[in-house]
Amino acid sequence: MNKNKELRYFSLPNVFTLLNLIFGSSAILYAFEHPDNLSYAAYLIFAAAFFDFIDGFAARLTGSVSVTGKYLDSLSDIVSFGIAPAVIVYQMLKAAMEIREFSADLSGSQILILLTPLVLIIAAALRLAKFNADRRQSNYFLGLPVPVSAIFFASLPLVNVFDPDNLTVLKDWLDVDMPFEFILGVIGLQVYVLTDVWFYVISIFVFAVLQLVEMPMFSFKLDNYSFKKNSAKYVFLIISVLLLVFFQCFAIPFIIILYILFCIGIDIKDLAVKKRS
Repeated sequence: MNKNKELRYFSLPNVFTLLNLIFGSSAILYAFEHPDNLSYAAYLIFAAAFFDFIDGFAARLTGSVSVTGKYLDSLSDIVSFGIAPAVIVYQMLKAAMEIREFSADLSGSQILILLTPLVLIIAAALRLAKFNADRRQSNYFLGLPVPVSAIFFASLPLVNVFDPDNLTVLKDWLDVDMPFEFILGVIGLQVYVLTDVWFYVISIFVFAVLQLVEMPMFSFKLDNYSFKKNSAKYVFLIISVLLLVFFQCFAIPFIIILYILFCIGIDIKDLAVKKRS
């Protein structure tokens, strides 16, 4: 590859990567300035994730993969998918603990809890550094991709303000009344789970471990479009789209959990096949 092409700043993929960085940085600023309304910070992280996907797609499509782009992508990702979601979780922890601002006057346990979002930043940095150095991760991932973890945490503010009456596809298009149990479940999730400090602390460490453990997780870089060879990916996509259509933003964290469960199921199946062969 031409050296000038390797070091070029403003190729089309790098422009998309910089948009990822801009949206991720904007999410951080917004989350700090508007701790009582984190929804827009979440949307900004989703926008960053969109451009993170587009930059890789554009690089492969135009044949302009470069070393500069590779490192620029990781630097942008640590901001958009490491720091930005950590700030969102930090603000939600403060709300759950009814703390207005971080200070030295807080108890030791409160300070430690408020610092736990740093674990997400550390895990993202380690995950991205390993991804750059690991040549095995071309068609699949070893460990949870950093953007997937970020989307899970970014979706929590949206779930927190979710109103079942806004499910227009189910209510208006299909004329389906929301079951009382579903509405009660949403309220219970908002009142008891998303105000529970330990939910955030445990989630932080679980997702940090998932990013660092060498568990194979499928990507959507397809060698071919055969349904038989990619059946799990297609089934996951179909279920995810249906959940998003019917349940909108409320479905996002459950789709992330579903992705993890699908990957675990595929790994177990592959191990069973290897033992039989």
